[in-house]
Amino acid sequence: MTRVGPDDLWCPSAPAEAGALVIGVVNADGTVGYIRDRLEASSAFLEAAAEVGPPELRYRFSAPCQQSACGQWHDGCCTLPGRLAALVPSEEQRGDDDRLPRCAIRARCRWFAQSGADACGICPVVGTRDQAVPVPDDAPRRHAGRPPAHLEERP
Repeated sequence: MTRVGPDDLWCPSAPAEAGALVIGVVNADGTVGYIRDRLEASSAFLEAAAEVGPPELRYRFSAPCQQSACGQWHDGCCTLPGRLAALVPSEEQRGDDDRLPRCAIRARCRWFAQSGADACGICPVVGTRDQAVPVPDDAPRRHAGRPPAHLEERP
């Protein structure tokens, strides 16, 4: 068995860029449905997807973790799993160790490596970008991978 080192981990909520992996589709309710296989996002795919708005509103992408080059990195780890777990109400968190969502990157996922099944419980309800589609007032709100301004680190 090959061990995955910290430099080999992938972000499960990366921007849409050529070479990123498409790992899920955003459902109408804002949750993510994961696809069975990892599919590499080509420039042509991203151009076509961008014709109707930001691709991150319809797809979940994964790319190598940028570590200290990412604004979510602090003290040697990604701060999003912990901060988002605190923001997402427990009734919206999904799964447990026996019922984790299907995931094509779990073995290399930064969030899973740091937080285990707890990260998998919040991952399907996290979006990479704020939702720009209308959401009914009585629908549960979904939380973007980028935290609200009041939670962001200030330099």
